[in-house]
Amino acid sequence: MTCDVDNRSICSDERAILSKVETNVKINKMALPWLTVLACASSPVSATTALLGQNLQSLTTFSNTYTTTGANSWIYGSALTGDVGTSGAGAHITRDFTALGASTIGGAGSAVTGNMIAGGVLTTGDGATVGGFAIAGGAASIGANSVITGYVAADGAVSTGDSSRVNGNIDAGGAASIGANASVGGTVSAVGAISLSASSTVTATQSRTTSPVDTPALTASISDSVTSDRVELLAAQAALSKMGTTTFLDPTIVTNRTLLSGVYSAASLSTTAGTTLTLDGQGMANQFWVFNITDILATGASTQIVLINGADSKNIIWNAGGYASLGANSIFVGTLIARQYISVGAAAEVAGSGQSCGGIFSALSYISTGDSAKIGNGGCSGIASNFDVDDNGAALFRDVADPLPEPAIWVLWLTGFGLVGWTKRRTRFLSVVA
Repeated sequence: MTCDVDNRSICSDERAILSKVETNVKINKMALPWLTVLACASSPVSATTALLGQNLQSLTTFSNTYTTTGANSWIYGSALTGDVGTSGAGAHITRDFTALGASTIGGAGSAVTGNMIAGGVLTTGDGATVGGFAIAGGAASIGANSVITGYVAADGAVSTGDSSRVNGNIDAGGAASIGANASVGGTVSAVGAISLSASSTVTATQSRTTSPVDTPALTASISDSVTSDRVELLAAQAALSKMGTTTFLDPTIVTNRTLLSGVYSAASLSTTAGTTLTLDGQGMANQFWVFNITDILATGASTQIVLINGADSKNIIWNAGGYASLGANSIFVGTLIARQYISVGAAAEVAGSGQSCGGIFSALSYISTGDSAKIGNGGCSGIASNFDVDDNGAALFRDVADPLPEPAIWVLWLTGFGLVGWTKRRTRFLSVVA
């Protein structure tokens, strides 16, 4: 729907906003016809929902089944997986690591900066660090020389290796075993036996009669998030596929190319090794790139995507109906949604620009990243945040930087858009810990 000043055909939300402005500041709408136009132009009139909601905005990776990352790899943000989650030796996840099944982080300096949550068994390798708490629906095993900054709670047994440190409490639904020279800053409580090495340091011990973790509630909570995100990703893929195509791409890109803002489509899309794709924003606001690929997306080794002239990674979406494979040492920019699995080669990067994250999301399958791969970038937030879904189920880009010709329009924005609420969905895992 378009704004029609003469016929007064404006969307209901914008009509309500204009009415509010007229009431509060006595603006004569007929004397300022551009005000009506801008009311609709400031955001798409048929947009009703965000393409990717707040829960997905909080993630850098999502897999419907398992996730595995290579040694010394990085995920800058949170990871959610619908089955087993595994990170290699020296790997880092800078926020939360949540798995519906078992979860393991390797040794040799592996780290989860946030919380580590597993619906099954939870394991940290030797020398690993968890910056928050660790919750397990099964047993929990903390490796030698590892550090857990928060507490540890498990439905099964808990064991800590030699010279490990848990700053908070340890609560076990089974037995609890504390290794030599290990320390626990809080209380060790267990349904089963408590075993302390002679050289260990523990504040206090006590028996429990019930498990500290309600595993069915924990797994139901994680499963609900996985299911919601899967449904949302599949809906986003369908909405993106309804966007009108600007350019059809050949199945294989064999030479360097520069692509301007638009919607690009291909049955399948691959690049040869060493290819550079330049996305040129031309110095203009509201430039975006959507790549609708019916089946497979595959980039060759050392492929690079380069942004110039104001191109922004949060305005770039790759939508693959099949699987996606990113070659070793490649640099990939934007948000990648694949219906099937996503494979990221060794030393490849899925990056964002500025404060925007790069993100990878497998709606129905797994994610695998090679050694030294990097997903996202430090200090980033937000993925594909400038896209909406209209009333017809099609994706559209939200104009976010339109110039405002008169000070009066600020009244419209502050008065009207200030009324719009934002409902934020957050899965609360803490409620499953007694």
